[in-house]
Amino acid sequence: MKPKKLFSNIKNYFVGALSRYDAERHLDNKAYQKALRSYTRVIKAGKADFIVYSDRGCCYLDLGQPEKALLDFNRAVKMNPNDAVLYSNRGDAYAELGKYQLAFADYNRALKIDPAMAGAYNNRGQAYAETGDLDAALQDFCRALELDRKGASAWFNRGWVYFELDQLEKALKDFEAALKLEPGSPEILGSLGQVYQELEQPDKAIAQFTQIIKADPRSGYAYNNRGLIYQQEGDLEKAREDLLKALKYSPEESGVYNNLGLLVAATEGGEKDAPAYFTAALRLEPDSPLYLFNRGDAYLRCGKPALALKDFDKCLALDPEAEVGLYYCGRGMAHYELGDMPKALDDFNEAVELEPPTAEIFCNRAQVYTELEEYKSALADYAAAIEADPACAAAYRGRGAIYQDMGDYARAKADSAKARKLDPQSQK
Repeated sequence: MKPKKLFSNIKNYFVGALSRYDAERHLDNKAYQKALRSYTRVIKAGKADFIVYSDRGCCYLDLGQPEKALLDFNRAVKMNPNDAVLYSNRGDAYAELGKYQLAFADYNRALKIDPAMAGAYNNRGQAYAETGDLDAALQDFCRALELDRKGASAWFNRGWVYFELDQLEKALKDFEAALKLEPGSPEILGSLGQVYQELEQPDKAIAQFTQIIKADPRSGYAYNNRGLIYQQEGDLEKAREDLLKALKYSPEESGVYNNLGLLVAATEGGEKDAPAYFTAALRLEPDSPLYLFNRGDAYLRCGKPALALKDFDKCLALDPEAEVGLYYCGRGMAHYELGDMPKALDDFNEAVELEPPTAEIFCNRAQVYTELEEYKSALADYAAAIEADPACAAAYRGRGAIYQDMGDYARAKADSAKARKLDPQSQK
């Protein structure tokens, strides 16, 4: 027989597309290009000292050309091997190129020459953060601030370390300190918005992104993040307006398409349109397990389990070592809808092992056990679902149905009544 519909409540994966401010879009490229031409003329005339090479290297670095920056910094260091700033700058170029060991070596040289160089501590801290060593990063940012309390970058960077360490109140204070030094900075305002969002203060979060939009009405970053907050607060109309504007101003950001897909999927009657947005996101980022998972979930919701199965299979194939239980849960649901109970059971077993045990996963596996006529295991899973979430109406409903089939009418009646009390709309 055709299996019953699973208790489908896969966690939505949103993407904070442009989750940090895209500063490159706001660089005054004309000014940078003019400066580059000036430095190059001096160099070609044979009149350049190490400062000219260093300054041109900094221009290249700011313009996202670390390879060219590195060549200039190498020349500058050769001309003046005892300048701490040159080593720190070259360390930045190495870090941009992902050559972190060379970056650390240069930062260490800079600090050996000038132990009181706050900027070198800040830059080395950034490199530590990028390589995942948050404790070392935190120490360097603290040292940078001991040496220079007016370093907005160090306040900002330490704030992000605190954010990653889930020390949100400390992150908030650091971002506020950074904003005092750089009032109106969209990057700092956006970071404050994200902290307020995590602190469940949506009005304050929205206010930060609104400030960015007032200063820059074309900020896809701000529209995207504000739209996500509106969606989480249930204002789908405002969320849609903001995400469409984010798409208009940041059409190459895959995460915006992803977020629009999730919004459409959450809108009544929009299930059939949602996969197209995830497909658009995948055109920009073809190997994203996140977007594949979301599209697979959307296919499930609009009754296309075969297409969903392909997406979940690819999710797991992209990173077979990834311990993401929800991927297995999604694939288990696809197998279930296709009537392949043994494979569905295997996937839900993996999901239970990998994910924190949730009522949804237990309910789904219980339904598989029911289809396999393994009623004792099904009852155990429904009991586990109720323990995980005492308000899970689906668990009471499913368990009551098994009791009814077993002839245990008293328990069946009690569970059915409990399910109706928890979810009266499902009985209409």
